[in-house]
Amino acid sequence: MTRRIDGIRRWAAHNRTPLIRIGGGLVALLLIIQLFYPGDKMPLFAQVDGVDVSGWDKKDVVKRLELLSTQQPITVALGTGSDQLDNPKPSQIGLSVSHQARIDSADYPWYFRIVPTSLLWFGPLQAEAAPKYTVDTAKTKAYVTARFGADCKISAVDATLKAGSDGLSVVHSKAGGTCKMEQAVAALSSAKPVADKPAKVRIAVDVTAPNVGDNEAKKLAGKLNKATASGVGISVAGKTRTIEQKEVLSWLVFKTSGSSLVYEVDSAKATPYFTKNITPSISKPAGVTKVATFDFTETSRNEGATGQTLALDKTLEDIVSVLNGKKKTATAAVASVAPRVEYSRSYSKTSTGIAALLKHYDDDNAGVFGVTFAELGGQGLNAQYNGSRQFVTASTYKLFVAFSTLRRVDAGQMKWDDANIASGRNLSTCFDDMIVKSDNACAEALIKKIGAKDLNADIKSIGLGSTAFRADNNLTTSNDLATYLTKLERGQLPIKPESRDRLLGAMKRNVYRQGVPSGASGQTADKVGFLWGLLHDAAIVYSPKGTYVLAVMTDGSSWANIADLTRKIEALR
Repeated sequence: MTRRIDGIRRWAAHNRTPLIRIGGGLVALLLIIQLFYPGDKMPLFAQVDGVDVSGWDKKDVVKRLELLSTQQPITVALGTGSDQLDNPKPSQIGLSVSHQARIDSADYPWYFRIVPTSLLWFGPLQAEAAPKYTVDTAKTKAYVTARFGADCKISAVDATLKAGSDGLSVVHSKAGGTCKMEQAVAALSSAKPVADKPAKVRIAVDVTAPNVGDNEAKKLAGKLNKATASGVGISVAGKTRTIEQKEVLSWLVFKTSGSSLVYEVDSAKATPYFTKNITPSISKPAGVTKVATFDFTETSRNEGATGQTLALDKTLEDIVSVLNGKKKTATAAVASVAPRVEYSRSYSKTSTGIAALLKHYDDDNAGVFGVTFAELGGQGLNAQYNGSRQFVTASTYKLFVAFSTLRRVDAGQMKWDDANIASGRNLSTCFDDMIVKSDNACAEALIKKIGAKDLNADIKSIGLGSTAFRADNNLTTSNDLATYLTKLERGQLPIKPESRDRLLGAMKRNVYRQGVPSGASGQTADKVGFLWGLLHDAAIVYSPKGTYVLAVMTDGSSWANIADLTRKIEALR
């Protein structure tokens, strides 16, 4: 090694002049590079806020730093606590950060440029200027209001518990408090985020302690974990089984009551377990009670066996007693299940029999019914069920509009060729469309033309006391509809025969035939109504056994049921 070093020395001594010339040339070249190094570029090896910007164009450095600054969240904490309340971006609190001035000041001055090799070490040694921060106070206040309310109040969070694989653990409480807007704005305005260091601000508050602290929650967790450590025993039909701790604790929900943390068992969470594991062991199906009736009279009854099932609420109460240390083992409580009732009904071919049929049909089928039946000849059978119950008319109101229109035609106040009643149609066409097709535009135009007050007066004049046109909804009953149809068929409405024939002719051509016409044995003149869950059918049926009137009003039923009821009524004539 010594020989090698000596050799290098001898070589250097021998080549001293060329080496001096080469070294001098390199220094001169470096000085030239330093002197002409672009002023719009950062010095070599420079860093700003931890970002390597060696040789970058200054405009690119500004863009990069400002991008990083806008993305840097600001940790907002409350008072002297360590809990984080929020992480807004600078723009959210009205803070803008500018790096233009600091980067412009990152100069490579001439007196350093003439120092040999300064290009290689000036950048890392250069002092960093601070960014320029600008605060929009209005935006800062808006943030405080949106995040903490106009009164600058942060609610405390009570401690609670959560179930895990190792039992219950504490979800820590958080203090709350009330701050002053000026102090909150000042704290947020003091934030100085930079690219490599998040800013943190604290808002001074009058601290509000939570109602339930961690110690209170910890005590309850210890109690419940201990009570369920070996699972919860439950007696099911005389045999004891164990419900695992994890399962039982998963049913619990916690809430604050005053300064205490309390719990209850959520039956919805517990139901799947009991349905699968407990209920099948104690359930017994109920039997069938068979009842025979004739008209309104019960003629026989064969009682079915009472069944049983799990009484879940009472069972869960027992489990709570175990959790509270009042019992060692819970008991699966049993509830009785009444037998299902099947009816075998028969009816006399009388008004009483038909009345019983109407009531039982409402009992046995979905929806609410209001039904009125009346024979206009023959035996004069008649019956009603909920006949005085008011329903929204739906389109059956068009029968009353038709009556008022016919009265005015008879009196010469309106003419069948009156033009432009609705959509370019004359009165004759509109009247026909209103009844045959249940056209709404024509009906509404005629109501406007006649007036609700006069329509109601016409209705009252023929004895319909439960029917009215109102501002909200028009109302009627099956009794009123049946009275109207009876008077119409018997020629007792105060209109001319040709007017009566026009209305009946239109009703016989009604295009909606799924209700009474589908179940009737003869030609039917009817007007239906359907709206929301309402289905109504007001009909005159020209049956081989004699003409009858049937008005069926329903809410929540079906056209098939109306047709079926019609067939059953005809079977009793």
